[in-house]
Amino acid sequence: MNLIKFLYLRSKSLLLFATIASLISGISGAALVAAIGQAVGDTGVSVSLALMFFGACVLHLASKACSEISLLHLVQNAIFELRTTLCRKLLATPLKKLQSLGKDGLYVILTRDVDTFMNAFQLLPLAFGNVVIILVCMGYMAWLSWQLFVMFALCLIVSVVSYGVAERRPLMQLRKIREQMEILYEHFRSLIEGSKELQLNSSRGTMFIEGVITPGARNFKDLVIKSLSTYTWVQNVGTSIFYLVIGALLFVIPLAMPQPSGVLITVTLILLYLIRPIIELMNVLPVLRQAAIALTKIEQLNDSLPPAEPRRLGLDPFANEGPLRLELRGVCHHYTAATEDSQFMIGPLDLTIDESEIVFIVGGNGSGKTTLAMLLLGLYEAEQGVLKLNGVSVNDANRHEYRQYFSAVFADFHLFEQLLTSEREDLSARGSAYIELLQMSHKVKLVDGKFSTIDLSTGQRKRLALVSSYIEDRPLYLFDEWAADQDPAFKRVFYTELLPELKARGKTVIVITHDDSYFGFADRIIRLEDGHLKDVAVQDSTSPLAARQEAA
Repeated sequence: MNLIKFLYLRSKSLLLFATIASLISGISGAALVAAIGQAVGDTGVSVSLALMFFGACVLHLASKACSEISLLHLVQNAIFELRTTLCRKLLATPLKKLQSLGKDGLYVILTRDVDTFMNAFQLLPLAFGNVVIILVCMGYMAWLSWQLFVMFALCLIVSVVSYGVAERRPLMQLRKIREQMEILYEHFRSLIEGSKELQLNSSRGTMFIEGVITPGARNFKDLVIKSLSTYTWVQNVGTSIFYLVIGALLFVIPLAMPQPSGVLITVTLILLYLIRPIIELMNVLPVLRQAAIALTKIEQLNDSLPPAEPRRLGLDPFANEGPLRLELRGVCHHYTAATEDSQFMIGPLDLTIDESEIVFIVGGNGSGKTTLAMLLLGLYEAEQGVLKLNGVSVNDANRHEYRQYFSAVFADFHLFEQLLTSEREDLSARGSAYIELLQMSHKVKLVDGKFSTIDLSTGQRKRLALVSSYIEDRPLYLFDEWAADQDPAFKRVFYTELLPELKARGKTVIVITHDDSYFGFADRIIRLEDGHLKDVAVQDSTSPLAARQEAA
């Protein structure tokens, strides 16, 4: 899909208005040249010619501004639609699919490619207006002298074909620049996320900068220089050829095909007038080429994502008058363990979790606990078996509604500055109470529905993520190693106060944990071994009384 087609599909009427305004702008611009050429050839001052000139000036100004503003609205609306559509599609994409796409590629598309596309769109009104001016002026030249028009048109065709041949190599290099940019983003992300490790070992840090980032950045620099240098040569040679064409029309063509002096003067003025729009158009072409490459990447991502279905309003398919019940029946799923290269299968799993139950899930690293959590949350789809909530099987048609029953804090959580919840009268009071309970009130406040700061340590940020999940007030909660980054005091608050408080409110809580000293606060402990679930009896040493004594 090219840029004009992209715009056409967004707003036909606005594009038509911009086109008509550009045509009027081009015609009025050509009228200016005609008036100047006629005035130069006349010996006296013509009132009608003066009125024509100043009228054309006003018309050219108004039509050019209308065209550019119309295209500005059109392109910015198109960019807005493109960004929001991609974001909605990404949000609707299954987690497995997102993970396979890779973070770096997605970051480049959503930031650099969309920005490149937007920058090209900002230049598109200029390019579009210049094309119209060139076409109208050429039409006026043909009306003045078809012989000179044919000669100029032949030179223009040769120049365009030559330009197309000359830009093949820099165009190929532009595509390589886009691929190298993705590699650079990956290196930069590694530098930022791994800065602690690199600072601890100066030789590793030096090797990463000199052996990884520097070669990639140098390759990117060389590709940009080679590509844009070729475009620079082509543009400057084209400008020089344009002056040669003017010289030929003035000094060579009249020898073979004599022309009236007034025609030669007007044609020369037309050509001089066309120098600026032609040069501007040539300068825009590399940017438009980059935008076309970016648009290709954006469309590839757009086509690979499922459609963002509108939120369905209606009855809750899992509504139940009785107590809540979550079930796994024969659920199987393949996953890659964190410490292995091969795939393992988790399951078949059979599990029932009832309302107001606190369930701890334990197991060794790579045993599939996080995969089980994703299955329970509906973020991974079961390859075999069935997941049920209140006796209703979860499928593609109701998976969205199923997920709305959960609130979770993941091990690799992301903390949003905004609370992102519907307005509630007690929102600020409840959030502030939880912040106070987690001893964060001296650092963070709730202001206008968002945290005053999230520039905190990992443990502190995880506490705020817990506050966000509490405020969501969902029937089921899942916490994946929440206490792993917490001080002993906050672990105690989590297990001895917050979990019992959730249970007292009728919430069902699933906790992935290694904190065996708090096992007594669970109603049930389930161990994941070799892809299968096993109930673990709570021993006397970890009875609720013993656990409370040890926690104290």
